[in-house]
Amino acid sequence: MSYGDRLMALGDAWALHLSDPLKRRVAIGDGRWVDESQADLSWGLEFLASSADVAGGEDVSWVYSHLHHRPYIDYVGIRAELGWRWHLKHLGLKPTRLLGRYMYDLSYRAKPAPIKLTPQEDELVAQWAATPYVAIEPFIKPSAPPSKQWPVERFAELARRLSQEIEVYQISAPNSPVLEGVPQIRPRSFRESMAYLKGARLYIGPEGGLHHAAAAVGTRAVVVYGGFTSPLITGYDFHTQLTGGATYACGTRVGMCPHCREHLHGITVDEVLSAARLQLAQVQT
Repeated sequence: MSYGDRLMALGDAWALHLSDPLKRRVAIGDGRWVDESQADLSWGLEFLASSADVAGGEDVSWVYSHLHHRPYIDYVGIRAELGWRWHLKHLGLKPTRLLGRYMYDLSYRAKPAPIKLTPQEDELVAQWAATPYVAIEPFIKPSAPPSKQWPVERFAELARRLSQEIEVYQISAPNSPVLEGVPQIRPRSFRESMAYLKGARLYIGPEGGLHHAAAAVGTRAVVVYGGFTSPLITGYDFHTQLTGGATYACGTRVGMCPHCREHLHGITVDEVLSAARLQLAQVQT
């Protein structure tokens, strides 16, 4: 499970716990097996049930989310599209890989995860929040579909222009590419990145783990979507989502499809800069 998927699962689990009259703890998994990947994100979340709790017979609620099932994927639609090829999934092939694209369940809505920071992480937040700054991540992760990558040169121009108004830092994993001329924040862990995001006035980047992390810590964001994923599914009300005018999410897994290229390139630096300024004004008021 990726960090973004884990954060969405935690948001779903928290909402389920709050809606349960019995306030049972919630397990994330397949109904029998508990997915405890990215366990570091679960620190301090007492409403979560562990595999030991389930094995001990505790009555729990379930959020069905794991490597072979994501609640935002339309598996019924994919099965209909694949026909007989659906059964090849038993050979270990994911249905989305067989189809070559994602099909989305448009009824799904992401909910901010109830992340708790440690005292040490809170100290880091206080230290960095003393000076206003924007955190920016220009690059998608290596395993992500290319159709999610806004042109890096536009991110560079955005950072150059925005840095004339407020400090701008690139926040990314230690081995990620560097955006030339932009000061770097290189967190030692995903959890630490959430502390830097909480300290920031704004996050700007592609749809993915860091935008879910920004939502989890209550930080505003401008998220560059294009046409790959729908912001109706993975977006948050207090973030700005830019699609370049896309009216549907194609979910193409391999290569940069013409649909995504058109809509990503339709998002201008001026548009992102204007959205950032509006979001920053909301923080300051």
